[in-house]
Amino acid sequence: PRADTVDLNENDLQIDISDALSEKDKVKFTVHTKTKLPAFQESEFNVSRQHEEFIWLHDRFNENEEYAGLIIPPAPPRPDFDSSRAKLQKLSDSESILTKEEYDKMKQELEAEYLAMFKKTVSMHEVFLQRLAAHPILRSDNNFRVFLEYKEDLSVRGKNAKEQISGFFKTLTKTADEVLLANQKENDEFFERQKQFLLTYNTKIKDATNGADKSTRAHKTVADTYIKLSSGFNTLATSDKTDLSRYLLLVADFFEKARKLESRVQSDMDLKLSDTLRYYMRDSKAALDLMYRRSRCLADFETANKNLDRARLKNKEVQQAETAQQNVKQKFETISEKAKDELNDFKTRRVQMFRKNLIELTELQVKHAKAQIQMIKGVLQQTETLS
Repeated sequence: PRADTVDLNENDLQIDISDALSEKDKVKFTVHTKTKLPAFQESEFNVSRQHEEFIWLHDRFNENEEYAGLIIPPAPPRPDFDSSRAKLQKLSDSESILTKEEYDKMKQELEAEYLAMFKKTVSMHEVFLQRLAAHPILRSDNNFRVFLEYKEDLSVRGKNAKEQISGFFKTLTKTADEVLLANQKENDEFFERQKQFLLTYNTKIKDATNGADKSTRAHKTVADTYIKLSSGFNTLATSDKTDLSRYLLLVADFFEKARKLESRVQSDMDLKLSDTLRYYMRDSKAALDLMYRRSRCLADFETANKNLDRARLKNKEVQQAETAQQNVKQKFETISEKAKDELNDFKTRRVQMFRKNLIELTELQVKHAKAQIQMIKGVLQQTETLS
């Protein structure tokens, strides 16, 4: 056989978000699909979807017992532009106490931050759909096909009070599942290792995400400080009538260049480190949810075994107990078999993504460090020419 054989199924369902429109508190995503699959009526089509419809789709996967042994890709986070709008409003309120240069630069920074957040929101929603499309089982789901193909609004609404209370009780159940998983005796060495790893990993990656966020915020604070320093030196230069003004203008220009570079450092760290950590914090939670489902099924299997023993002891309803035990056993074995493949795939995917993004981040950091050195050398040379 040829070594370069092409997998014909590799590109038979391609999804991207070709456009997104922000309208007040809502974002409308244009989901673009190209496919060769016969289940779809057309080979290329677009639909408009809101965030709530993505959550609806995620919930349908989570609630389907057929997918109990699968890691359901984490739902994309809700678009949150309130913080950016609040910052812009706060800046507008402070316009009278800032110089025009300071105000314009800060506004430019906030607009860039808003645009980056918007792009990130689109990317997170796109990744969710692409993960589903790449999965050999989830891609064939009927609800997924409806989401991609149905031209009209899916009429998905927010949760009412009754559903929110139901969600609260599900949270309590999840807490009970966590206790069950932590204390349950596991005879399968593979799943015992996975359980211990995921419980520890999920905690550690939360801490790492918080640490990375603090670091990116610190870089942002430094960039904002450079704006004030640059503006301050510019103001001094215009009011100074001596030769010192040339030096002051040089320093002001240095801090402006440093501000732009610091913003790029912050942006790269946010994209390559913080976002990667945040995504796998949610993906490891999805893997833990799979472990909880298997754990519940194992508990049901153990209960069915006890019920069968009691039925045989009393010689009462033995056939019924045997059937129930066989059904639960088959369900548990099916979940376990699928879960092994899913957890191994999760490890491979995670290692590849971290390797790729951390190498890229390191290369960018080296590039920025060299640029900073050149910038400092440049200002020192300019200082010498002035003296």
